[in-house]
Amino acid sequence: MYWIEKVFNRDDKEAELVTIKNKNDMEVKLLNYGATIVEMLVPDRDGNVENIVLTYENIEDYIENQPYFGATVGRTSGRIANGKFILDGKVYELNKNYGINQGHGGQKGFSFRFWDYKIVEKESETVVEFAYLSKDMEENYPGNLNVKVIYTLTSSNEFIIEYEATTDKRTICNLTNHSYFNLSGNYKRKITEQYLKVKASNYLELNGNQIPTGRLINVENTPMNFKEYKLIGRDIDSDYEQLSMVNGYDHTWVLDEGEDQIEMYDELSGRKMIITTTYPSVVIYSYNFPNNEKLKYGRIGSKYDGICFETQYEPDGINNANLNSAVLDAGEKYYERTVLKFRTC
Repeated sequence: MYWIEKVFNRDDKEAELVTIKNKNDMEVKLLNYGATIVEMLVPDRDGNVENIVLTYENIEDYIENQPYFGATVGRTSGRIANGKFILDGKVYELNKNYGINQGHGGQKGFSFRFWDYKIVEKESETVVEFAYLSKDMEENYPGNLNVKVIYTLTSSNEFIIEYEATTDKRTICNLTNHSYFNLSGNYKRKITEQYLKVKASNYLELNGNQIPTGRLINVENTPMNFKEYKLIGRDIDSDYEQLSMVNGYDHTWVLDEGEDQIEMYDELSGRKMIITTTYPSVVIYSYNFPNNEKLKYGRIGSKYDGICFETQYEPDGINNANLNSAVLDAGEKYYERTVLKFRTC
């Protein structure tokens, strides 16, 4: 089932909140501004349904949304070094919004655009398909890029995110979702008290501007090792240069092949989230720089309240021969998929 409510106006356009719900009382709220996941209500082991993503108290706060709560990020997620790349011999100077770099698609990337949408109800699932046309040279990226983000809620408590795109001119494209998860329910506990497992043998080193150097570092004997379940907070404050540089976790893990690459578990609630993705890597960000965001339930956002799993190609690959370039050719179809499975233990 689904229902729609109008929540605010911006630039003479109507922001609409779409709520979809399955037979297990799992519920997801989606905003057509930024193709954003606003809330995700999931049962615990006792059947108590609570929100497991960071959500603003006031829906209008999604207009600015500097932490990118729940938003679709594009054209490119992560930073582009010096806001510049070269494609087919031409230099493209992007708008810089992260110091000397461009971050998350620029000053008005996909997170700050209105998307068209349609809803399809099926017997065992509800699908919400968001669509956006990013015009040639928007934020100084080449090519008219037609983008779709398709959200599906199934009767087995799976939430599927599919990304599709086509372009009429060679460009770069690297799409992700920026939800902050906290499986305790309504943010009762920090993510440092929850467990994480990541099937990744290596992570990417960052330079002083938080750009991947291209150097892979083996996770063994480092605080970046999540090959077995570990409390997120166990090593997060370690005296380790890569962690100190960004005040916590904000790094790219290169995923090993296979399914169920990421698992997160909250022992007290019994909620478990299992992530399978077609992307080669994930940026994990532990909400290291909160800015007194007013969250739902009367909370003020604080460090480690949530954690992002930004499945994507490695950031700034276009400027690093060792990484995926994220180049999309004219006539080629971009397709990637991330599945979130919710279970209880």
